[in-house]
Amino acid sequence: MAMGKNKTGIMAAITAATEAARDSGSERAHRTLPKGTIGSVRAGLGGIQDIDTNLILAWGPKDRLDIELTAVNSAEPHESIQDLASSIAEAGQQVPVLLRPSKDRDGHFEVIYGQRRILACRQLGIPVRALIRTLDDTDALMAKGLENAGRAELSYYERVRFAQAILEQGYSRAEVCQALAISKNTLSQLERINRLVPSAVGEAIGAAPGAGRPKWTTLATAFEKEQLTEQAALGVLGRSGELESDTRLELVLKEIGKRGKQERAVEERSPLPGVQIKSGKSGLSVTVKRAGDNTKFANWLDQNLDQLIQDSFERFQSENHEG
Repeated sequence: MAMGKNKTGIMAAITAATEAARDSGSERAHRTLPKGTIGSVRAGLGGIQDIDTNLILAWGPKDRLDIELTAVNSAEPHESIQDLASSIAEAGQQVPVLLRPSKDRDGHFEVIYGQRRILACRQLGIPVRALIRTLDDTDALMAKGLENAGRAELSYYERVRFAQAILEQGYSRAEVCQALAISKNTLSQLERINRLVPSAVGEAIGAAPGAGRPKWTTLATAFEKEQLTEQAALGVLGRSGELESDTRLELVLKEIGKRGKQERAVEERSPLPGVQIKSGKSGLSVTVKRAGDNTKFANWLDQNLDQLIQDSFERFQSENHEG
């Protein structure tokens, strides 16, 4: 099925949900859903429905780091879910979620977008207002991505992980670009962040909603240049306590500066003219210039260096054994 042909229908579904929310005073069709998936689809096509949140299942590539549509998280909601629940309790649910009938569980639905709204309603113990559409996986993915892009709900790093999750489910790079409304160049940047920043580090940092591409690029480059290790980053994050994710990211970025200064501390000495020794935390190197009076010595050292190193190593072993 061509992606371009479906985009209009997907956008129409999103637009319909938004427009229907504005008409909150109008009578909604089919308040009570009949049993079974087929009946649910028929009832849902007429407009917005009140759906029991216990009938809603998670679906698709994960697009958020801080919430999951599970009973565990609904029992102890994230702070942002609590804030949303308070808002819904006071003013009602202004924007419906988008669901599709489940193929595997009769009478149940899969969430295309609106997880936070569903969790908030679940916390309140009320049904969630939902628009139900029959969408295949590709159309559902496009709707999920377009809604996130339109509402600017995902942080930069969540976009990184969402793009990777889509690719891992077998979609093409072109489909990822369309789902997130991004260019191929932007996708390449997201892929680079995902490739270089260890997933354990990214998950420990969290969504970091206040951090954009520059900070995550700095972190990725630090891992690429070995200015920071996964173990060191996790060590810092393990001491971060209950700090917000943006602050946790800042702590890791500060660690890069500390370690960079340590790695640049290299001692240099010259025991003989034309001979230079560099000693640093990561290694030891000896350079002998092959020029002028040093040429013969450099050639002799080249021929005998292997034996000299072996002799030195045997002496090292003997001295350390005796000590």
